[in-house]
Amino acid sequence: MHVAFTRRPDGGSLADIDRGDGLRLRLRSYDRTGPVPHDAVHLLGERALGLRRGLWGSIRAGALFDSLEITGGKPRHDRRRVSDRVRRDHARDLRLAEVVVGVLSHGIDRRAPDVAAALDEAWGITETGRAPFTAEQVGTALTDLRELRERWRRLGPDEALTYTWCAPRR
Repeated sequence: MHVAFTRRPDGGSLADIDRGDGLRLRLRSYDRTGPVPHDAVHLLGERALGLRRGLWGSIRAGALFDSLEITGGKPRHDRRRVSDRVRRDHARDLRLAEVVVGVLSHGIDRRAPDVAAALDEAWGITETGRAPFTAEQVGTALTDLRELRERWRRLGPDEALTYTWCAPRR
């Protein structure tokens, strides 16, 4: 799945998505003031940490959200039923992804061990035990997010940041 992030005039972001099955989508982010697009933090964070059923895995599987519109291709006749099923099946992971993305967004300038500790603490809000992320995964996420921030700062009005979403390895 290919994703291109562009800046909106109000400071938020748009993500144009080629889902790979002929359907094209546009995700309008709710963010307006962060240094990086919230949905891009989802993509890079979920990918680096191996979250397969967060926002991007759910979109790939057929979930639809209020902020997501179909912009091209022929949608399935049963898209609402598929979306409801995916969102129901992925509900726990979607909640966890929001928690993780919040920690990553606030930890972008912190050291990886500090962010890993914050992830453990946040994980404990809804789950038991420690967060299942390795130090290497956390380091990769932070490196990717810092690069995103620099690229987003330099992004021109007609430019896009492109990424590929593949289901991460477990």
